[in-house]
Amino acid sequence: MIEELRLTDIDSWSRVDERMVAYVRSLRAVAEVALLSNIPSDHADAFLVANPWLCDLDHVAFSGKIKVAKPDPAAFHHCAVAMRAAPADFLFVDDREENVRAAQATGMNGHVFTDRDGLAAVVDTWLPTRRPTRK
Repeated sequence: MIEELRLTDIDSWSRVDERMVAYVRSLRAVAEVALLSNIPSDHADAFLVANPWLCDLDHVAFSGKIKVAKPDPAAFHHCAVAMRAAPADFLFVDDREENVRAAQATGMNGHVFTDRDGLAAVVDTWLPTRRPTRK
């Protein structure tokens, strides 16, 4: 029973919006793209297998693997170090305001995700203004 519940939970994490996947992939032409997710370690492995498009990203960080979860500042620091970039170089997007505020507190730009069109408008405004400060 426990294993069945675990697999059901993994399956629920593995459902993605294909329009968003296409949008994220399109961003790779103009920016580096990373994923920071609070998925547990065993879910992360299954999620990677179910979503091979994640290999196209510049960095993928799962809380179960990096041993720290959003909104802990260390999770955002992990991404900055892994991407060899300053926090100000990031536009952190999350559907939880608490996580966006935490990213902003580390110096990242932030956007609370509600829909693809709103995100696209923010990205289109943000990208031309950024001046990467590689570490």
